[in-house]
Amino acid sequence: MHEITLNGYQPGGLASLCVLQSEYYAREWGFDHRYEAVVSGDMSAFLDRYDPERDFVQLVSQSGAIKGGIVIDSLDGQEAHLHWFILHADLRGSGMGWRLVSNAMAFVQDRGYPKVTLSTFQGLDAARHLYEKAGFILTEEKEASTWGRTVVEQKFEWTNNSAQ
Repeated sequence: MHEITLNGYQPGGLASLCVLQSEYYAREWGFDHRYEAVVSGDMSAFLDRYDPERDFVQLVSQSGAIKGGIVIDSLDGQEAHLHWFILHADLRGSGMGWRLVSNAMAFVQDRGYPKVTLSTFQGLDAARHLYEKAGFILTEEKEASTWGRTVVEQKFEWTNNSAQ
C-alpha cells in the first residue's frame, strides 16, 4: 500500500471530493446529475467564504491522488456543518474514516462551536456508526427525491455541552 497523507485545503481538492461523491452515489445509489449539481454548487459557495481559521478541510491523499476527505463549514460560527465526508473504496475499513471524523470534531471543539449538523440519508450505515461514535444524534428523518431517487434523508446534530 502506498503512503497515505492527510492535508488541509489544496487547489482542486474539493473538486476531487465532488468527483468521488458523484461517482459513488450514482453507482451505488442511483443518484442522477442533480446530486452533482447540488454538491458542486454547495462547494462553490463554501469556497467563496472559506477561512482556514474558522473552517476545516482535511483531504486524504495516496500516491498524489485525493482518496477522501471531510469538511467543517463554520457557517455563522454558531452552527457549523459537517460536509462531504467520503473515502475511496480502497480505504474503507482502514480506520481512516474514524480518523477524519475525529480530526474534524477536534477542530470543532478547539474552536468552541456549540453545534454541528450534518445531512445524510438512511442506508449509509458505516458513516452513521462513525457519526454516532463522535456524539451525533439523529434529529430528523423525511422521505425526499432531491437527487433523482427517493431516499430517507436524515439530519444529525452534535452539541458541545462544554461550550454552553
